[in-house]
Amino acid sequence: MLLRQFVIIILVAAVAGVGLNLVSPNRIDFIGKYRSLSSGDGPIVPPTAEPGDPPFISIEVAELEHSNYQVVFIDARDAGEFVCGTIPGSVNIPFEYLPEGDLRPYIDSVLGGLPGDYHFIIFCSGEECDLSLHLGRTMQELGYTNLSIFFGGWREWVQFGLDVERRESCDG
Repeated sequence: MLLRQFVIIILVAAVAGVGLNLVSPNRIDFIGKYRSLSSGDGPIVPPTAEPGDPPFISIEVAELEHSNYQVVFIDARDAGEFVCGTIPGSVNIPFEYLPEGDLRPYIDSVLGGLPGDYHFIIFCSGEECDLSLHLGRTMQELGYTNLSIFFGGWREWVQFGLDVERRESCDG
């Protein structure tokens, strides 16, 4: 008899909870809208990561840092991809097209002479792209000390529905 009352109470509570959720203005979706790139448990880290690499950050950290305006985002993709869409306010240092020789003057000029300990977050296309990792390693070798890598990159930023900056209208 006690078990039957317990089951009835649980069923009534469940039906009432579902019913209230359906009419609530702060409704919780029954089927969540989850990102396909990561579990949300932390940053995406490439299999080629090594000890001493700049730290990897999650989409949540990237978004928070972006909203604080105390960081410069660096897009490591080529200029064509950069102008078609990037994280707002980002600068472009296309890793595959870096000039020969001493890179410090080139990178310093792109970054507007910001000090080497300023916070920079480097990204590229996403998980399939390791340009951000290579640029991070290169900048670290040049003496930049406050670097982070957002390995989810452009693709995760867009899939998360965050603001984008487009400097040209591009197909695809």
